Amino acid sequence: MGPLYKFGWFDFAYSFQIAGLVGFFFGFVLERAGFGDARKLTAIFYLRDFAVLKVMFTAIVVCSLGLLYFSLFGWIDLARVHILPTYIWPQIVGGLILGVGFVMGGYCPTTSIVATVTGKLDGLIFIVGMMLGSIIFAELFPLLQSFYEAGGMGTVRLPDLFHLSPGVIALLISLMALGVYWVAERVEQKFGNPDELPKGSPKAKRIAAGILVLLGLILAVGYPEERYAQKPVTALLPPKGEKATPIEQKTAPVEKPKSASGFKIVEDEGC
Repeated sequence: MGPLYKFGWFDFAYSFQIAGLVGFFFGFVLERAGFGDARKLTAIFYLRDFAVLKVMFTAIVVCSLGLLYFSLFGWIDLARVHILPTYIWPQIVGGLILGVGFVMGGYCPTTSIVATVTGKLDGLIFIVGMMLGSIIFAELFPLLQSFYEAGGMGTVRLPDLFHLSPGVIALLISLMALGVYWVAERVEQKFGNPDELPKGSPKAKRIAAGILVLLGLILAVGYPEERYAQKPVTALLPPKGEKATPIEQKTAPVEKPKSASGFKIVEDEGC
């Protein structure tokens, strides 16, 4: 939402209202999908229900296609989308720790909040543990900083890594998603309970798959690479004891919208 705000579509205070509304519906959809239930979430590790994988992969596909189409229509400036730098080794270890915590606790950070607001005690305990872990990490950060900064690669994007156009990458992600969905459903049919799995129309699935491939093909053929050429500026952490040097983005200046609520943005580093 940050890049849309930078285009002046709404003011600073209104952006908080939109964020709250989006967050509410996001949590509502997660709860209705069963993601407030630890048994539903951990079923993927027993090969019984791949709903988590399907939802996450769907989010990746929607974001990859959506960002490129929004950029194509001029609704978003990809150069203003903040991308976190890659620190390969700590991120691998962090992913493993998160995965172990997911298996043991039955939740990820977001779904634990969904579980808590629906009255589940285990979700609340998970949140408390998450907060304690964050505090411990913050206190131990001076000891962990060297590893935290290990393997710094700066901003890494798939088109730059594989030397392919962003449209082709979006198409490949869409095809990969369809393959993953197909395999996941075959595994569910073998190990899962048919009565607990969602029923879907084969015809509707084929139509959705066709639309997905078509959207990817349009981007692969017609997306202008110059819209993606400018790499978002993301600085690595400075060496220990040194201050970060401000980096000037070479994008056209955009006048910040005035807020009717009296908020004033003193320093804006992206979204």
